[in-house]
Amino acid sequence: MGAMKRNEIHGYLYILIGSTLWGISSVVAKTLFNIGLPPAELILVRLTLATLILFLFLLFYNRSKIIISLKDLPYFIILGWVGVTGMQFFYYYTISQIHVGPAILLQYLQPVWVSLYAFLFQKEPFRKGKIAALLLAVAGCYLVVGGYQIDLLRLNKVGIMSGLIASFFFTFYALYGERGLKKYDPWTLILYGFGLSAIGYMVFVSPAKIINDGHSFKVWIAFLYIAIFSTLIPFGFYFKGMERIRATRASITSTWEPVVAGVAAYFVLGEVLYPLQVLGGIGVIAAVVLLQLAREKDSPSTPLEIRQKE
Repeated sequence: MGAMKRNEIHGYLYILIGSTLWGISSVVAKTLFNIGLPPAELILVRLTLATLILFLFLLFYNRSKIIISLKDLPYFIILGWVGVTGMQFFYYYTISQIHVGPAILLQYLQPVWVSLYAFLFQKEPFRKGKIAALLLAVAGCYLVVGGYQIDLLRLNKVGIMSGLIASFFFTFYALYGERGLKKYDPWTLILYGFGLSAIGYMVFVSPAKIINDGHSFKVWIAFLYIAIFSTLIPFGFYFKGMERIRATRASITSTWEPVVAGVAAYFVLGEVLYPLQVLGGIGVIAAVVLLQLAREKDSPSTPLEIRQKE
């Protein structure tokens, strides 16, 4: 019992570390956007570097995770070109347009869309608790984006729309990715999802242009930081955490990310959230917690957990 308890504590700590790194990296990205770097260029660099580093790591330490069945290639192409590409572009574009805190919180509407999907297409029951959580999420989101203040709402219109679209792509990635988890390791999905997405981005953004732009040493350090500390290391911690606690509990714990992002943005970028925006953020996080607890009750096991038992 004591060993099990320690295992769970370690699981929560892993998720918290990963979420902290994700939160800080969003501020690093915003800093790059503030000096004029286009989001698409950062995305290409992040995906390319992360893919190359992960490929080399797996090549030396676990080659089996590089191998996929050719008949599954269409699945990975859709995962990369639609899921990863859409999620990455709109996520970073949102950060470039509005404050980091609201940008991150908009991504956390994903459990709302998952619950609606489960209700509409999987005939999952829609209990009062879920309805209350959805209403709380909508109200919280309204406050987060400054809907109560017309000037703030108008100023953030493009960023808000981008954030909502990003949450849709995040939902698609989560739902579509679950199918792959029944057969493949999470690192395999990341390797091919990120790699194929990077290839897709090269159609629109030339790698040669990025190299020839003459970015400073500090910018390249930031690129490397985002590739490693925004991608590989936090994902590694997240997966280690999910091996020890329920996926739903991991999702709840990861709501630490927007808290870290908001605090870091305040100290590093001077971004200030109004009290009602903070209240809205608390509402969104509370809604996520309620929806994840309801999901845990409705779904005894997740694909990742089922595969861990095999």
